[in-house]
Amino acid sequence: MAVPTHWIIRVNDGENFRNSVNPFWGVKRGPGGNIKTIVGKMNEGDVLWFMTSKSFGGKMIGVAEFNGFYDRQEEPLIPVNTLSNEEQGWSGDSEWDIQIHYKNLYDTERQDITACIQCGAIIMKYDTFREKVNGDLYEHYKNFKYYAVPRR
Repeated sequence: MAVPTHWIIRVNDGENFRNSVNPFWGVKRGPGGNIKTIVGKMNEGDVLWFMTSKSFGGKMIGVAEFNGFYDRQEEPLIPVNTLSNEEQGWSGDSEWDIQIHYKNLYDTERQDITACIQCGAIIMKYDTFREKVNGDLYEHYKNFKYYAVPRR
């Protein structure tokens, strides 16, 4: 079995992430659809770390396993797999069209895992920025997976 890739996803201040009704996070597609291309490289079982932006502490507030994504623009008439911001419990009217689904979400806020990443990207491979993170995310995840109960 392949080792899962660990990804870091920025969630601004984290409020919409915490308020999510269903287990998925939405991101804007980015110029030229580059975010969708990045998400398309994720594999089921990859590990997603959700991090607040630097101005909100650069803190890992959740970790989960990736299990797919949907694009709102591919459901223009009748949304079957996607939800509106309001249905998901998110405030704001941004077009978070790429909806990244996950399972086994663990709340990591109390562990105070922080990072200082100087990069404008919304989604980043952990291995690229490993030295910018306080602690080893592989080790943290292993401990969550074996000793904690998922939030949802």
